[in-house]
Amino acid sequence: MGDGGFRRVVALEAARLYWGNDAWTENNRGQRQLLARSRSRPALPADPAGQLVAAAAEREGYAVLDPGYRPGLIDEVRAGYEELIDDPTVTVDMGGRIKDAVRYVRDPVDRAPALRELLNLPVLSALDAFYGGRWRVQHVRMWRIAHIPEPERAFHHYGNLWHCDQHPVSTLKFFVQISHGVTAEGGAFRLHPVPSTRRLMRTGFLGQGWAKGPARRHLDDPDRVVPFTAPAGHGAFVNTTRCLHRAGIPPEGSTRGMVQFTFVPSPDARRADDPLAALPPDPNVAPGRTA
Repeated sequence: MGDGGFRRVVALEAARLYWGNDAWTENNRGQRQLLARSRSRPALPADPAGQLVAAAAEREGYAVLDPGYRPGLIDEVRAGYEELIDDPTVTVDMGGRIKDAVRYVRDPVDRAPALRELLNLPVLSALDAFYGGRWRVQHVRMWRIAHIPEPERAFHHYGNLWHCDQHPVSTLKFFVQISHGVTAEGGAFRLHPVPSTRRLMRTGFLGQGWAKGPARRHLDDPDRVVPFTAPAGHGAFVNTTRCLHRAGIPPEGSTRGMVQFTFVPSPDARRADDPLAALPPDPNVAPGRTA
């Protein structure tokens, strides 16, 4: 390792110990203050229920929500997913060592219009509370993950190794469960809340697939890990920069689908009519990319 690489490792380790995540200084500094300022003078009001969800997302790094979707909506979303996900003309394989371990739909909002209804009033209220009403949708993704065999599980395929994303810490994601019967043993997405993540970062978590000491022992501790096992139609707001997380691995012969919205701060109030208006296709869902 050259001097530049060594300095980078040392800088990352220092940032991890100080900030409690892997996002480097530039993705941490000033972001919490930005949110605090926006919340102190909100551009749009949020109801008490939204405030509670936002407070949990800030404190713990995640909050599970039943948005109360209309009957049949999740069935429509899942039908769109099932129609699209095996069509090679509208999807792209983005696995690591096994390309078809994960498949993403290109431009899912355009191809599955029912996704627009997933941003209903309870979801919008939580976002308005979290961002003080000033946010925008960065992208929307719909994907499927498949079983990977035991010898492959030490390698990255689709976020199956514990990691923090390296977005600004003001980024928030909303995962919508579209598969029925997801269990902790059956491939559920899982995370460590912020307090647990900070402890792991400071007791031996060194990066994706690399931990030692107490952190290594506690990464899969069921008393610390929170699996997203809510029924289909529920959602989870997750700050994937502040929370260690990983994809669960579906059992052999099965797959799991997911929809994800990613939100970032905006200088302007959110679009009151349609937060997804004029949203461009996600450039990172493309051949040659890795999930």
